Amino acid sequence: MLLFFHGPDGELLPVPRIVDVPWRSGGSPADGEEADQALSPLAAVTAQLIGPDEDERRAGFRNDSSLPGTASAVDRVVTDGPAVEVRLTTGVRTLTAPARDQLVCTAAYAAHPKGSRPVALAGRDGRLPPADCSVRPVPAPAR
Repeated sequence: MLLFFHGPDGELLPVPRIVDVPWRSGGSPADGEEADQALSPLAAVTAQLIGPDEDERRAGFRNDSSLPGTASAVDRVVTDGPAVEVRLTTGVRTLTAPARDQLVCTAAYAAHPKGSRPVALAGRDGRLPPADCSVRPVPAPAR
């Protein structure tokens, strides 16, 4: 899964996290199957709120301090509309712009491989307009 943390210089960066998930048939993604729910947008947003793991913290990655630091802050993630909706059990209007960017990018890339889905954040204090992830992948140089 791809999570978005702030690096040592404060820049929002994609950070891949390896998740061991068994495929439903014991096969591989090449079999055309979808992975277990552990790779869902809900799982990605939950992992985002839990924050960087030990190795990621050692590398200088961090969550914005206005993000709730608990997995229970995620109520649900809805992906069947024109925008992904991330519903939190907390308020969203008090989140700083960097915190909102982290959630938007994590949910966008969890819902679509190119991060091209807009994401609306909702919470007990209302719903913010859908936003796009400002971080775009950089193509790898040709060899």
